Amino acid sequence: MSYSSGYLANASVLAFIILLYAAGLVFYRLCLSPLAKFPGPRLAAATGLYEIYHQIIKGGTFTWHIDRLHEQYGPVVRITPFEIHIKDPDYYSTVYAGPGKHRNKDPDFSFIGFPGAIFSTDGYELHRARRKVMGQFFKKHAIQEFEPIIRANVEALCQYFSISAVTMRPLEVHAPFYSFTSDTVSQHAFGRQAGLHSLNESEPSSTWKIRLTSMFSFCLINRHFPLLNPLAHMFPSLAAWVVPAFGYILDFESDVRKMVRVAIDNNWQIQHSDKVLAQAKIPQIGPARSMYPNILADSEIPQSEKELTRLEDDAIFLMMAGTDAPAQALAITLFHILNNPNVYARLKEELFTISDPDTVSTLEQFQRLPYLTATIREGLRLSSVVTTRLPRSAPDEILQYQDWLIPAGTYVSMSTYFILRDPNLFPEPLKFQPERWLLNPDDLRKQEKYLVPASKGTLGCVGQKYDFIHDLKLKWTIMTDKIYLELYETTERNVEMKRDNFIGQTGDGLNNIQVKVLEEYRY
Repeated sequence: MSYSSGYLANASVLAFIILLYAAGLVFYRLCLSPLAKFPGPRLAAATGLYEIYHQIIKGGTFTWHIDRLHEQYGPVVRITPFEIHIKDPDYYSTVYAGPGKHRNKDPDFSFIGFPGAIFSTDGYELHRARRKVMGQFFKKHAIQEFEPIIRANVEALCQYFSISAVTMRPLEVHAPFYSFTSDTVSQHAFGRQAGLHSLNESEPSSTWKIRLTSMFSFCLINRHFPLLNPLAHMFPSLAAWVVPAFGYILDFESDVRKMVRVAIDNNWQIQHSDKVLAQAKIPQIGPARSMYPNILADSEIPQSEKELTRLEDDAIFLMMAGTDAPAQALAITLFHILNNPNVYARLKEELFTISDPDTVSTLEQFQRLPYLTATIREGLRLSSVVTTRLPRSAPDEILQYQDWLIPAGTYVSMSTYFILRDPNLFPEPLKFQPERWLLNPDDLRKQEKYLVPASKGTLGCVGQKYDFIHDLKLKWTIMTDKIYLELYETTERNVEMKRDNFIGQTGDGLNNIQVKVLEEYRY
């Protein structure tokens, strides 16, 4: 037998073995797997390529396809070989349980290219320890201590609106809101001076909007093709040449890594200096210390949690999520307020009740305004920025949904995007109606259970307290006494989510909300 004939024979045998293995795997998944009894497309049960088709080929549409599958198969659907999706708002607290229930993340789903980030931490015990450390900076009193910095940034943000009123040029609001959130989050994380200062620029820059849009698009690819991330970072110039948007990602990562390195260097200098001088050097936010300098200075936190790569990964994701989601939620909420003149007028009327040119309104005063609070809740509901599902497993518990017994360790997911748009919970769900939140205390508590824009449970978003910032931002940016806004060349298409890149995104080129800033009230 010739060499070529032997090679072909070996290749044929290898191909046969691969095909046999694939056939056996598909047979197991369809017939023998503990999930084989659950309804759903056979192709989805057989291979993960089903999801990849809708996410990569069809451009991030799997979330909406899952909703159509529920229409066909009912409230329980097997959407991948290893995952069950449930559509029932009342079951949400079971899947995303709070303290006392053990839940794990799907490590493959949590992979976004930054394995050291708290979001990518799939182990329950490690996640709980990291969440405990980070959570102290998001407690109500810590956020309130940070209020002076937020207020200063809001005043800087308002300058863009004032300038637009003078120049009479339309303002695309994502850009200033991204500048605001990137500055605010970075200053909370690293200290007032060490954080970013995008708001110092004379005109709002679209840099952070482009960066974050690119980052979340790449997160989608990273999850399905994890090898591409290290390869792209191994050959960054080539990757940026092939995919120009990757250059924005590299710039973003570089800025955040630089802030982390500065924090580590400052901590080293503090540790090796006089103790009295050291205390004076620790960055402060009023009486509250900033996140990473305080973590580095805490002797009770293991050194492994303070390693450069671990903190870089964590800070990058913090900046991603903490910048993008609040900026988008604010921009979308602003659109709906301006698109509903009656809401805008009623909000202004209520805010005028605490408006005093000689005093500064406090957060506590804002929180006592019922219509403002209702508007914020409705804005969070309808913006529903997080469109992806977040699989969870109960490793030591068999979950039951109706007559279905879900084996322990099975990944189960739900989509908050559709809970927030459930017509049974929120009649006419696509309409912006703050009045739906003006309820008596008992009914409000029942309805608030379904307000889940950033997930819930022990593995939910650690930064949900940032939602309170809406009070200040709404007051200073769209409710000022002398400036009024109206939409400019902006429609529902500019806020309609079409793609699930973890964070929902509009159709290409539509992520723009433009306003005219007026000095006269036109309604």
